[in-house]
Amino acid sequence: MIYANEFLKDFGMSGGQLPFFMNIVGNPGVTQEDLSKLLRIDKSTTARAVKSLCINGFVVRKIDKKDKRMYRLYPTGKALKIKELILREAYNWDTVLLKGFCKEDRQKIRRALKIMVENALKYLESEVREYER
Repeated sequence: MIYANEFLKDFGMSGGQLPFFMNIVGNPGVTQEDLSKLLRIDKSTTARAVKSLCINGFVVRKIDKKDKRMYRLYPTGKALKIKELILREAYNWDTVLLKGFCKEDRQKIRRALKIMVENALKYLESEVREYER
């Protein structure tokens, strides 16, 4: 997060906004509510992040054509321009973190991290279901 904050400050963005930014760029037209669900982040945090991304010119909110109460989020040209720079920087950071590991070990690490994420998501989903009962 420290690395992301340092890199992103030149763009007027923080590391905390990065998941919102990448998901809006990757899912143009997503709603704030769907973004909160997708990222498993509360609505108020999502609202603050989206507001900041709008103020800094990365995202625009447009009223949904079918439901006038709903807003859809779209990346701006500015966002699309820096997307590739951000992805390149993420790749560079990945290279820094995995320096000294052979190809096989890097693959094992990535597989292990993927399994850890899946386990965390399953756990959180089961906790939510039990809490809702």
